[in-house]
Amino acid sequence: MNRILLVFIALLLPFSYAMPVHEWERKICYRNIIVYAPAVSEGKNGYVGVITEINVTMMNGSGNVYVITNPMTQLDMQGSAKLAVDVACMLTGKDASKYDFFFKVEADSPIVGGPSAGATMTIAVICLIEKLNARNDVIMTGMINPDGSIGPVGGIYEKGEASAKHGAKYFLIPKGQSIEYRLVEEKIGLWTWYHRIPVNVSKELHEKYGIIVKEVEDINEALAYFTNYTFKEEISEKPVITSDYYKEIMQPLAEAILKKANESYVKAKKDFENSNIPLGWYFNNPRGIVSNALDDAENDLKDAQISFENAFYYYSISKSFQSMINSRFVEYACLYYRNESMQQIYENVSKEVSKAIEEAKKDINGLITLQCIGAAQQRALDAKEFLNKNSTNVLNKLYYLAYAMERSLTVYWWLNLSKKFNERYPVNESFVEDMAEKYYNYGQSIVSYAKLIAESFSQDYIEKAEKLMAMAKEQKKDYPASSLFNSLEAIANANIAIELIGIEKSKEIMYKLNRSSQMASFSIQKARNMSIEPILAVSYYEFGRSMEKEDKKASLTYYKYALMIANMLCLSKGYKAKNLREININEMNENINENHGKIDLMPYFMGIFGFIIGFAVGIVSRKQKKKEKETEEYLFDEDNS
Repeated sequence: MNRILLVFIALLLPFSYAMPVHEWERKICYRNIIVYAPAVSEGKNGYVGVITEINVTMMNGSGNVYVITNPMTQLDMQGSAKLAVDVACMLTGKDASKYDFFFKVEADSPIVGGPSAGATMTIAVICLIEKLNARNDVIMTGMINPDGSIGPVGGIYEKGEASAKHGAKYFLIPKGQSIEYRLVEEKIGLWTWYHRIPVNVSKELHEKYGIIVKEVEDINEALAYFTNYTFKEEISEKPVITSDYYKEIMQPLAEAILKKANESYVKAKKDFENSNIPLGWYFNNPRGIVSNALDDAENDLKDAQISFENAFYYYSISKSFQSMINSRFVEYACLYYRNESMQQIYENVSKEVSKAIEEAKKDINGLITLQCIGAAQQRALDAKEFLNKNSTNVLNKLYYLAYAMERSLTVYWWLNLSKKFNERYPVNESFVEDMAEKYYNYGQSIVSYAKLIAESFSQDYIEKAEKLMAMAKEQKKDYPASSLFNSLEAIANANIAIELIGIEKSKEIMYKLNRSSQMASFSIQKARNMSIEPILAVSYYEFGRSMEKEDKKASLTYYKYALMIANMLCLSKGYKAKNLREININEMNENINENHGKIDLMPYFMGIFGFIIGFAVGIVSRKQKKKEKETEEYLFDEDNS
């Protein structure tokens, strides 16, 4: 019986493990283009510029993006390639899930890879989608941001040298990176000094190699140089939101908070005057510490009043809240020294924090609630962190509790603010989750890149970015709006860390500060022109303006964060397929031609090219060598391939 059973099982095995063969016929459309991107490689005497060849193939598929690098790069380029496809499809209005893309990146030596070729990859994908030819004499470096803007990179001069030696006429770089700070040696007698000097990269590269360096702000501007085409800018058909409208809403809110802060201060001052807080010792004087906090509350209140009078309403509100934190601390200190237990104070604060966290879980139904609920979630979770922050010092613990209490109360302010503006563009929770995931993935890539190339002067930004990314990761599932804004702030900090390479002195930040202020202001207006009120972006922009004199680094951070928020909102509105318009590259560069001479627009002669097509384990790789980088389209039946 057992023998018969074994024979039966043996007969079944081939059928159980047989894999069926599926056969079908369909047409495959594929296009290919080769573009070049500069990179840096480690040499004996530091970094040197090299040119990488990026061979991109597009075919009908199911949304896959494959990347092969030879040799391997220090950072994975998969994220940059995927983002390049997303941005290109967003601008062209195409559905990325209907295509597969294959990127083959080749260089003569190991390179410091990562996001710096992202903008070039995006140009390549746009050319494939729109069947555009890319000029051979234009080379670009720059990261691609999810909103289509071009982010900062390192090694601008080295990459420019490599581009010039490769034969490029134009070298495109991110906005604001024409000036680099170079370490030079200076000998005075027996002493040798090292210091940084500003270098105009654009001027130096042109004088030495004849190459024209152009700053570009977004991928649409870069596309003009590569193809002589740009996408028509979108104009909103809805009424433009003005700053007067913002003032009309924010002014009474700021006035109400200012009044409340003043009442809190008056009460705290009275409590302190009637308290029995001990003097202690010179190195630990409780009464002196609490008295200083009361002074801080008063000073913050004065700053809030001045800001209000100068129409810095959000900054006024923030200063009012800071005043209330200090007043609350004075109140808690007075209660504690009147024999109210720390546990009782903690429990009271804990109830408010828990309530605020639950309230922050409101439904998001538009771009206004996205900003307000995102801000509310951030503040509720911040309150929770301070609630559970430990300290052996009684007064420190009381301050943490005061901060947690006031921070939790700001949650309601943000939630109420969302009711003051009309929602014009609806979004849902699924959309927010997707955006949180997208910006988190991008944030990981850019923070890793910044960590690799940033210098000691920028380490504060790197550490802040890493902390924000950790928070974004933790919050993605339950608090996606908060996660999204933490990722945006992390990206802002990473961008600054890259932009400040070579900068060591505070005065040298002013150029970057002014540039970031202009870009943030432009993006805010762009959002308003699209009938989007960028509440958070305006708020942080106000912060930046208010802190320019006292803390330039903080001001720079707020400007950059405001820029990221405004751009994200423009992206969130959604893009429709845009029409291309042809432009005259000579007209774009009329001023440049006057300074640098006539630009030779004679196209390069076609070289010998070939291609090899093969399929292996479901991955298609197609090689095509050609100088002119023309896109080609092929159609064939799969059963005849």
